Amino acid sequence: MTPARSRFRFSGRGLAGLWLLLLAVAAAWAAFGPAAGRPALVDVGLLSQPPSRQHWLGTDPFGRDVLTDLMLGTRRLFIISLPAALLASALGLLLGAAAGYWGNTGLRVRRSAAAVLLAGLIGLLASAPAAAGWWLLGAALATAAIYSRAAFAATVAVPLDWLVLSAAAWLGAVPRLVLVLALTALHPPAGGWLLGVLVFTCWPSTARLTRTLVQQLRRRSYVEAGRVAGYSAARLLWAHIIPNAWPSLRSTLPLNLSICLGLQTTLAFLGVGLTPDQADWGLTLANARLEPAAWWLITSSLLALTLTITAIYQLLPTQASPLQTSTSLASGMHVTKS
Repeated sequence: MTPARSRFRFSGRGLAGLWLLLLAVAAAWAAFGPAAGRPALVDVGLLSQPPSRQHWLGTDPFGRDVLTDLMLGTRRLFIISLPAALLASALGLLLGAAAGYWGNTGLRVRRSAAAVLLAGLIGLLASAPAAAGWWLLGAALATAAIYSRAAFAATVAVPLDWLVLSAAAWLGAVPRLVLVLALTALHPPAGGWLLGVLVFTCWPSTARLTRTLVQQLRRRSYVEAGRVAGYSAARLLWAHIIPNAWPSLRSTLPLNLSICLGLQTTLAFLGVGLTPDQADWGLTLANARLEPAAWWLITSSLLALTLTITAIYQLLPTQASPLQTSTSLASGMHVTKS
């Protein structure tokens, strides 16, 4: 990388970090400031006013200050999009690592426990969202009871690789926005349900990348040496394979965050999951339909969304070859019996 390009990259990352820091400050103000928890009031004397000294970004068709609405809308970025991206990345990492390491035959569970877990999953999908916790608790208790008795010792191989790839292929075959709208139609999209929907639809890309990297790294000599030394699968995965794959895996969080932010804003634009008195960038953009001549509504909300997604992409790591990095990290490793 040339010095000029390196300086540009550094300055771009610095500006991206500064913008995201400003968003964090705005979200803190929205959560704890004087306007926290108060519905925005309609001012009939300031309907659709253009930018001025009193209102730097103008007002919307309800007379509310656009800059204040945008600052209040940043709160949803930190309570919906960011947790959803973190959970989707973690879920994809877990599923992809398990599928890549154990494949279709490497993991065996007791046959009775597999039947109980399958019944619990079917019940979870068929029941109301409010009963999901009871199905999970019942399946966990039944599985624990099965493993406590030696009479249920027969095991069966779990086709993890097939299950993960099939689920990822199914989720990829359905347009993400259509799937999100269908899931939000099943239940009022409150904070927890909307968060779960975003996590459910955004994990496959992380899982595919993790699976590919784990499949490549599990054949390395230091992993084989760890197996011979008696290391457990969990230790090999989390202490040796995942750290060497991390230079590539760390790029999935910014990507998932941008996807979750786009989906959240789109749902708000469509009026899904929000009441009229709540603030969101998508809702600010949607208010422009009430006053098509209010160009400042479109410009301000799109500018905030574009700057945020651009700042997130600026945080992506610059790695030419992830396996070159993993090779260099693993070249000096010496596996010894602990």
